[in-house]
Amino acid sequence: MTPENLFQMANPAALLGWLALAFSPKVGRSAMIVAGTLIPLLLAVGYTALVLAFWSSGEGGFNSLAAVAQLMQNPWLLLAGWLHYLAFDLLMGAWELRTAQREGIAHHWVLPCLALTFFFGPVGFLAFQGLRFARSRDAWPMGQSLAPRVVRLGLRRLEQDSPRYMALALFLVVVAIPMLGAWALDDRLFQGIAVWIKPLKFSWALILYLLTLAWFARYAPPAWREHSRWVWHEQIVVGAVIAEMLWIVGAAALGVGSHFNQSTPLMGALYGFMGLAAIVLTSATTSLALAIHRNPQTALSPPVKAGLVWGLGLTLPLTLITAGTMSAMGGHWVGGVPTDAGGVPVMGWARDGGDLRVAHFFATHAMHVIPLLAWALSRLMSSQGGRTAAGAAIGSAWAVRGFGVAYAAFVLLTFVQALMGLPFLAA
Repeated sequence: MTPENLFQMANPAALLGWLALAFSPKVGRSAMIVAGTLIPLLLAVGYTALVLAFWSSGEGGFNSLAAVAQLMQNPWLLLAGWLHYLAFDLLMGAWELRTAQREGIAHHWVLPCLALTFFFGPVGFLAFQGLRFARSRDAWPMGQSLAPRVVRLGLRRLEQDSPRYMALALFLVVVAIPMLGAWALDDRLFQGIAVWIKPLKFSWALILYLLTLAWFARYAPPAWREHSRWVWHEQIVVGAVIAEMLWIVGAAALGVGSHFNQSTPLMGALYGFMGLAAIVLTSATTSLALAIHRNPQTALSPPVKAGLVWGLGLTLPLTLITAGTMSAMGGHWVGGVPTDAGGVPVMGWARDGGDLRVAHFFATHAMHVIPLLAWALSRLMSSQGGRTAAGAAIGSAWAVRGFGVAYAAFVLLTFVQALMGLPFLAA
């Protein structure tokens, strides 16, 4: 019997355990017996036998990384380390499944965590803890006690208004933490800047997007939010956001581009699929705009309601124009040097040529800028009384609509400016 023979025997045994966990809704309690007890015990017996037989002949140790590398040069001890990995990852997967069942987490949400635990061990554990945090903050009492009361109340309200968008936003907060660590450790560059800046930007942007949707969802009719079509749409949007982040983070880990990457047929197909996912996730603004427009009981002033409807309503069409053009052109630079180094601070926009990301940025933030102006107008009108206040409110609603048209024109102006090869902010 050689180490290779035992290696080829251990892998299928561990895989059987993972399949039992994945199909646990079908196989019932047998999954836990197989994956959580029998197979880990079998791996533990093999591990113990290897340590007893070969530990004394190994060189190296655990006092330095070089010593560990020397220890693992012994194929029998390397096999023991592999069995250690298989056993404890499988036990972690079984724990995740038991915890999910106890806390009422749907199995389809646990499956990606199990897959990550299978391939990358602690990454899956982190993802599962992020899932728990996103689903129920009760699992994190220390975070509850440390957060200011106003923050806790605000998060609880957002969770009531849109539990799916709120949960995903919290999950992305957890995901951003290891990406910050990767940014600190990884010195690779892509297009002149650190390779992890782009996924971090996208995670922050998506967190803001989801929290905004959750906030505005309270103004949709309750009957709409409880309807099965609305729930399914939200679930599809959640899936699209997760797919986008997996794609962008995966590309960064490989050190390649996510957007406009046609280097291989696979990357080209993935880019096309992610373009569809981006349209799907942005479509949430349109459905929410329609819901708020149709709701006569929002308790919002006319200008604020108009601001929400126009801001949300303009986001998708303006984004389709700007992002669709970028995709068709195969990039966002028009003239200038194709690098983000030396661009506008934080945003990275080119300063020596056109950059279509400028128009895309303002397009996606119509859902923030227009409602913010509407709120400011409403505050100005609130000091007036009686019939004057009513007339002013109606007039300010029309002013908001006018600002919506002007904002769309501004976005298109920055779009045309970039197509002409002119920078938004010159160097």
